[in-house]
Amino acid sequence: MFLNGRKTIGVFVSQVNAEYQEGLSRGISIRARELNYNVAFFTNFGGYGQNEYDAGEIRISDLPDYCKLDGIILAPDTMAVKGLEQQIRDYIRTSSKCPVVSVRRKIDEYYNVIIDDNKVLEEIIKHFIVEHGFTRLNFLAGPKGFPDSDKRLACYKRILEEYNIPIEEERIYYGDFWRHKGKTAVEYWMSGPLSMPQAIICANDHMALTVVRELEDRGISVPDVIAVSGCDDIADASEYIPALTTASMPSVEMGIEAVDKIDRINRGHEEEQESYVKTTTIFRESCGCKNNLEEEKRNRKKYYLRTVESLQREVMRNAYMSADLTGITTLEEMNDKLSYYVYENIGFTDFYMCLYNDWQGIREDEDRGYNPEEDMIMESGTKDRQRYTRIRFSRGNLIPPQLEDDKPMIYYFALLHHRSLNFGYVAIAFEKIQTYMTTFQAWVINVSNALENIRVHSELNRLVYKLEDMYIRDELTGLYNRRGLETLGDKYLKQALDKQATLLIFTADLDKLKHINDNYGHVGGDIALKAVAAALSFSADDDEICVRFGGDEFIVIGLDYDEEKAFRFIRRFIGELDRFNQSANEEFNVYVSYGWSLVVPDNNTTVEECLVTADKKMYQQKKEKETLRLRANLIQ
Repeated sequence: MFLNGRKTIGVFVSQVNAEYQEGLSRGISIRARELNYNVAFFTNFGGYGQNEYDAGEIRISDLPDYCKLDGIILAPDTMAVKGLEQQIRDYIRTSSKCPVVSVRRKIDEYYNVIIDDNKVLEEIIKHFIVEHGFTRLNFLAGPKGFPDSDKRLACYKRILEEYNIPIEEERIYYGDFWRHKGKTAVEYWMSGPLSMPQAIICANDHMALTVVRELEDRGISVPDVIAVSGCDDIADASEYIPALTTASMPSVEMGIEAVDKIDRINRGHEEEQESYVKTTTIFRESCGCKNNLEEEKRNRKKYYLRTVESLQREVMRNAYMSADLTGITTLEEMNDKLSYYVYENIGFTDFYMCLYNDWQGIREDEDRGYNPEEDMIMESGTKDRQRYTRIRFSRGNLIPPQLEDDKPMIYYFALLHHRSLNFGYVAIAFEKIQTYMTTFQAWVINVSNALENIRVHSELNRLVYKLEDMYIRDELTGLYNRRGLETLGDKYLKQALDKQATLLIFTADLDKLKHINDNYGHVGGDIALKAVAAALSFSADDDEICVRFGGDEFIVIGLDYDEEKAFRFIRRFIGELDRFNQSANEEFNVYVSYGWSLVVPDNNTTVEECLVTADKKMYQQKKEKETLRLRANLIQ
């Protein structure tokens, strides 16, 4: 992993710019820096049901070398991409030997830093019963089978039993922790047979806020008619009117405890499997309490003003960036643009765009596996405002070793991909100990889309070149055809003229092609033609143009030739044909008649004139075939 002599903790967390994840990441970073650990955050963003996008995001699990990590922190309940958690856990099981800590959800085979979901709502429910005297309490749970949802529901039932309040199943509705279920829950209760509740207790804030909105849309005042509470204390909870009574998740403290737990284990201390971090109950207006919220609201207002201002800047910058990167076709263009936007974003201290060596040729269905020795190219990088380009390094190091710091390093890694095409990743160190960019996902998508544009443009160029090449190639032999000679012959002539170099013009005819076709079929004729083409290609070792001019005619044009080089070419050509004949794979032999000339062109010289001169020599040799065969033997 990192090579700065410090231990490294790997953190797997999704949607890293969300409020809970930001607090968790901050807590991890603060304590890791204090204890002299590096931290590598392996982050991803769900595609909100878009399978093509998720197919690329899930490969974040392939990025680290698990055996080199000295501790792993897993935030499983943040992972929205189907199969990601299981894939990470499979890698941990097969490759990791370090302590693993799961945060906020208990996993039996790991250490755990969790809240006690059996008690998290206890103070709120008792508050409704004891302080407000409520006995008709409805409960909006999360999905059945989710441990935190089941435990919070069990807490509700336990406290009702403790105060001898009957448990009526019709007062319980199962949601999914998302906002829209609050509306359907209210519809269910308002149309049901039971009397209107005095309070609705929700298993999380997202559902609670929707419940409040739906009640008020129906003309039911909160808290005057029905009190409402939530859980988790999301950012909107204190700003909503009425402000939401809830239980605050100690995300920063959970991150700190996760690092402490790993450190104690690494230092050989005995460690309990579970660490419980206490939540804080916050009573606000939605339960009917008129606590003094002015200071909290002032602080929240300042926070929101800063956040909105920052978000506006980032959204505008990302919009400009997206437009600016659209249409670029080369990495050189992209590197210049990217360096500008990295420099403009004061939140970065280090930024590296690391690409697979063969990223432009990766296929959607390709399973790369993991190879820590695989070459990566740090294509574009900025460190402490200084620009770096094209540094090659091994994938197992994550960033180029020469750019590492002799202090605890904290980096966020996110994949660069278009759907399931994985190009590489970005490595980012932020100026502050937190996830600075609220538009982190949009920033990464901008870079990924630009890479896809470059890849597509390169592929189109390759296809165009291939089509052009097919147009000037002979289908049977793979040599250039007559169109190829027309395209390339004049270019060679111009080069020879500019350099005052001598051209070799070599022509050859396959002898007795009709005899071979008549006796061995056109398959035999094709074999003979391909044998001549192969011998010419073998002999051409200095960028010569080899052409099948048509039928049994072949032409070679070479640059910078003299008699010695011409004879060397002919020796190789005749020798290769002799090897074909001696192989005894065919029932016939292949012979050619050939002629050649050396030409120093002037402004009036044409390719056609050069060919006429070579052809005359070839036809003369045809007439003197026996003499030619004797000469060929002498040349060999």
